[in-house]
Amino acid sequence: MLKHVTAPIDDGPPPQDDGTPSELHGLIDFLNSRATARRPERFDHPASAAAFLSRCALDYDGRPLTAADTARLKVLRDALVHAVEEPANPEAWAAINDATATAPMRVQTAVGPTIALQAQSRHPADAVIASVLNQLTNAAITGRWQRLGACARCRRVFYDNTRSHTRRWCSYANCGNRANVAAYRSRTKKRR
Repeated sequence: MLKHVTAPIDDGPPPQDDGTPSELHGLIDFLNSRATARRPERFDHPASAAAFLSRCALDYDGRPLTAADTARLKVLRDALVHAVEEPANPEAWAAINDATATAPMRVQTAVGPTIALQAQSRHPADAVIASVLNQLTNAAITGRWQRLGACARCRRVFYDNTRSHTRRWCSYANCGNRANVAAYRSRTKKRR
């Protein structure tokens, strides 16, 4: 008799390419919290959001989240993904401003100079939002925001480290190959 074995549920974000700058890992992980064919929505319940955020580089300290917290994080995530997919759309950036207006923050400076946003409250969602905004600010200042892309097939966000900045898929081995096979099948079907 064959024994049915189920794979363990992976609470963490999908793996990133070796060429992804480490200072963007948390931001990209946050953006990839959306549901896909292989991964569930991470911000549907506070427990799943907490498990996911604990494996991201976003300064989440493990304190319990509420349903309102996960809703706030989902709104911010969706606004940021919209900005990745349509960076020239002012509505995407306005949505980010609206989503982050709920998190009281202050500018924290130190020798270097180093400048960072810090949540003013001790609320765990505010700390995550501040961390996401710090990484967004870093990406915008360094020009790396323009290198973020969404997969043409599954919409997973990735860092495009190609010289031509024309990468279309999160993984050529998976999504790129599947898209090419589907296109080939479509072309050959039309010829028949």
